[in-house]
Amino acid sequence: MNLKGTFARYSIILTTLLTLLSACGGGSSDGVVQEVAELTYQPLASTMTVNEGETVNLTLNLTGEGAKEVKFDWQVEGDITFSGQGSDSISFVAPEVDTIRSIRVQVKLADSNSRTIGFSSQSIFISVKNVEKITDPVNNGEESDIPVVTALNFNELNDTSTWFHETTQFTNELNEDGTTTTIETQQLSLVHIETVNVATETVTLSECGFSGTVDLVIPSYRESYECGDLQSSLTIRQSEGKFRLERMCGNNLIATSTYTKKSDDRSNSNGELNIDFSSYDNLEKTSDVCGIVATAEVKSYDTNSTLSGTANASVLRLFTEYQGNPLELQFQIDEFPTAGFASLSTGFLNDNFAKIFSNVLPDISNLSESDLGSIMFDFDNDEKNIKADFDFFVTSRAGPRESIKGEFTLVFE
Repeated sequence: MNLKGTFARYSIILTTLLTLLSACGGGSSDGVVQEVAELTYQPLASTMTVNEGETVNLTLNLTGEGAKEVKFDWQVEGDITFSGQGSDSISFVAPEVDTIRSIRVQVKLADSNSRTIGFSSQSIFISVKNVEKITDPVNNGEESDIPVVTALNFNELNDTSTWFHETTQFTNELNEDGTTTTIETQQLSLVHIETVNVATETVTLSECGFSGTVDLVIPSYRESYECGDLQSSLTIRQSEGKFRLERMCGNNLIATSTYTKKSDDRSNSNGELNIDFSSYDNLEKTSDVCGIVATAEVKSYDTNSTLSGTANASVLRLFTEYQGNPLELQFQIDEFPTAGFASLSTGFLNDNFAKIFSNVLPDISNLSESDLGSIMFDFDNDEKNIKADFDFFVTSRAGPRESIKGEFTLVFE
């Protein structure tokens, strides 16, 4: 990529001192005359974006008599090798990156340019984008270190025990126009084992925050997934306090569920929550909270199998009690909970929102929009340890605006 800055041109002055001999009254004296040359250059733009592996060309495009005498000192952040040091132009190859990386490039007059005036130091920030190629989009799961077993040992799966549940699914679709879309979804939750039927290899589970149960039939785990011409198979892994089910299409991992024991008894807590209302009694900090976090990452690849777009989304649901009744706090955002910030203003360039569900707060329960809000995630968050502060407004059905703010923590390990 070639970048010549803006079209406006700026001037600098190159001065040359000439010594002349003049005669006066039979004697001699030295006279000094200053010769001035005006040069012009184009300043660098403030930012630019390139792909990894792309050649970056930066130039000041210095012109005018004596331009070759002016020397510049370039500095490229990150120990990147470049050519053209001393001249008005440099070039380098953008480095390989995993995500997006910002590189700062600075240029100033070299110390030897004592006769040049009028040049201001320049800097530019270059964003280098990852060029992701689609290779095997349905085989994106990290390989587990849990040992493979031939059959699940049900002895540790005692009734009333509590488990962290992590489920992930990978899908890809070849579109009619030759492009490809891949989707990776993940959900983290807290579940209880209600009963175990060893004869049918069935584990009956309930999920914290929900009523009802669901049967996990081990041999039938995700067997309805369409594998096309590939062979569908199930891999079972187990170690002390943990088991994992993997549905495979050929050698491709397409769905996993990992269960990690939290306790041998029933536990309905994997976090903390407090809420401050402007018109209602506050919910003081409580650890009687359980939560669910669901995330989705959608990637689009062009006909050359190069990544052309990415979209992320997350839903966070926290369940507790307020004045003796169930309460749910829910967030839908277009970021992962490991991001630093997300807006909670519905309709402001996104469909993000925050909601309260409670039958004792009917005027602000299950409203369709929130506004003037944000959620700030802790810098140290990872996918299984989430901490955040939130602050948003909703318009009450009774008329006035309600301010809702607080903080929460969710832990899934």
